[in-house]
Amino acid sequence: MMKRRLFLVLLAACLGLSACQSQTKPEPAAEVPATTNKSSETKEATETEPVVTEAVSTVPASSETEPAAPQTEPKQELPDPPVGAGLGLDALDAKLIAYLQANGLEQQSFTVSPLSLKAALALTALGAEGETQRQILDALGFDDVEALKTWYATVLAGVADFDSGVFGEDREDSAYHVVNAIFHNASCDGEFREEYKELVGKVMGAYASSHSAEEITKAINDWVDAQTEGMIPSIVEDASQSAAVLVNALYLKTKWTEPFNPSPVTDFTTVTGETVQKEFITKTEKYRYYADEACQLVVLPLQGGINMVLVLGDGTDLAEKLSQAKSRKTQVTLPKFEVETSFDKKELVQCLQAMGCSKMFTDSVAEFDPMFTKGVFVDDIIQKSKVQVDENGLEAAAATAVIMTRNTAMPNPEEPVEFTADRPFQFAIVREDETPELLFWGQIMD
Repeated sequence: MMKRRLFLVLLAACLGLSACQSQTKPEPAAEVPATTNKSSETKEATETEPVVTEAVSTVPASSETEPAAPQTEPKQELPDPPVGAGLGLDALDAKLIAYLQANGLEQQSFTVSPLSLKAALALTALGAEGETQRQILDALGFDDVEALKTWYATVLAGVADFDSGVFGEDREDSAYHVVNAIFHNASCDGEFREEYKELVGKVMGAYASSHSAEEITKAINDWVDAQTEGMIPSIVEDASQSAAVLVNALYLKTKWTEPFNPSPVTDFTTVTGETVQKEFITKTEKYRYYADEACQLVVLPLQGGINMVLVLGDGTDLAEKLSQAKSRKTQVTLPKFEVETSFDKKELVQCLQAMGCSKMFTDSVAEFDPMFTKGVFVDDIIQKSKVQVDENGLEAAAATAVIMTRNTAMPNPEEPVEFTADRPFQFAIVREDETPELLFWGQIMD
């Protein structure tokens, strides 16, 4: 179950692309003009890809994107991801993205961290039992707790391997960590069981602490602020009435394998067809590239075994397209961007309920006896995430908090192809190794 090929990761990451592009499909791509003699054309025929020569668009923009918030009430439905989509984890990543797009964010810029959510749910599952635990494991796509533990071991292995893929002096300015903590409200009735604290400490390296009702909110936010290098300064507004809070934090900072340069491109066409000004960057290099009449795809490597995949146009059948992607001299042009999103209005709760997780959110029937000495249930799940991309590389962070409440309420020369992201595009940030992990997914629509 844990053998997941990278292209499947990216398929899950970019799922919903067809929905996102349904209102504006790119026009057929033009063929790359011939620039070589006849014998050279024959030799390179298999490498020549279509080039999008006109920016067809769909999205509003500014170089800094305000935090996105759903404009409509979330619906209690879960769109089916494309056939074959998923990471081998019952397509949680794919279902999450599809749900968010279908419930108010289809035409908005946003980002989400599936990995951070899964880690927070893992903390929750390790403290559950019975049908409550079964529902969480099913949503994650695990057969049992041992499979969950094996998965998280691969996450930690990816973190440990990060430094070996960072170049020289850049190691001092690069970082990748995935950390967890559990916070107990000492003013409430009940406490974490010692067995639970030992389990999450051993499996997930979770830090455990206890604070008064007056201090717990600051303690949680200070921890998140420190673990995300200030990118997520706070995650909860008031935890004084919560029995406990389970938190994951994810931070990534890395550079392109080769820095980008300023670009003369300035126009970005938004999802509404409006043209706005952005600061673009560009680089011509050998990248994995694919194009057909409806889609362009490029894979941009970063130090530390991280890749960013950009997709313009129709992202359906992405696995097949990625399998056909070839190393090709490509001129990549994209805007510098910053996207920040908060899911703090029960969006994640409703998404998980649509996946079949109901008991953990239900007062008096949630089964968390292995975690807590008194009855508790999950009152809310909050995530904040942020991604910044410029000519040097990227910096990204996410934090996810599970709020527990007491039941009683408490090469050869060639002309480069072009990839110019001057219209709506999606991005996926992945940790690439034997078991690739989707760290962040997002779309830039304005």
